[in-house]
Amino acid sequence: MSSKFLKRLVHGTLVIIFWSVTVKAGFPQSASSSPYLSFKFSGKIDQRGKLPQSPVILKRAERLEFQIQYITNAPYRASPGIDYGPLSIRAINQHPDFFKERPGPTVSLEVRRVGTNERELLPIRTFSSGQGYGNGVHYLSVSIDILEPESVRQNKLDQFTKELWELAQASGFSAGAMNESAKLQGRSPFDELYISNPPGVYDLRAVFQPDPAVAQGRTLTAFALVRVLDGPDSLELIKQKLAEKKRG
Repeated sequence: MSSKFLKRLVHGTLVIIFWSVTVKAGFPQSASSSPYLSFKFSGKIDQRGKLPQSPVILKRAERLEFQIQYITNAPYRASPGIDYGPLSIRAINQHPDFFKERPGPTVSLEVRRVGTNERELLPIRTFSSGQGYGNGVHYLSVSIDILEPESVRQNKLDQFTKELWELAQASGFSAGAMNESAKLQGRSPFDELYISNPPGVYDLRAVFQPDPAVAQGRTLTAFALVRVLDGPDSLELIKQKLAEKKRG
């Protein structure tokens, strides 16, 4: 074997190795890696669906805001002529016809209390502020309230409305418009302002059931722990601010 041939062989081998390393460096995930679902809270991402050890801290009067992320190294392919991403959820701030021209929601959220024998699903209220895509991550931005029992919630809303009406009368204002608004909506005009997550620790779970248009789609799940601190609810904070203004 000539030295010239050996030089060419070594050169060709080095070129192949260099090309292989360069191509792999350009892809953060290998072609064989599977998509997974994840939560993102203030820059923190869970470990591929494993339950984290440290809970997300939430005040009683705050909405829990986060992203649900579908992380994949492959582009999402929807049905021909359809323009939508893989993640969608049913939310109370959506237009009634939101799912009329698209498949039903692919994501559902579940909340259960930790540390008790009761494992039933708790009622939540979900808002969605849209979705997007970047760097292999499809994300859906949502916020939720953990709701108190309906009877407790309604009593607090009725009491708050009564106190505000009495305050308006004492100040010389008419509460007629507020009462008419409540009648037209069939519920308290302060319903969406009322946030009162019951204190405790909760399991939060997102379940992603992909649109059948995705040929290799499968059900994925993400978990998170949430700790709600005790404190005033949102209506109590409003009353505190009103009392401060009155004293001022």
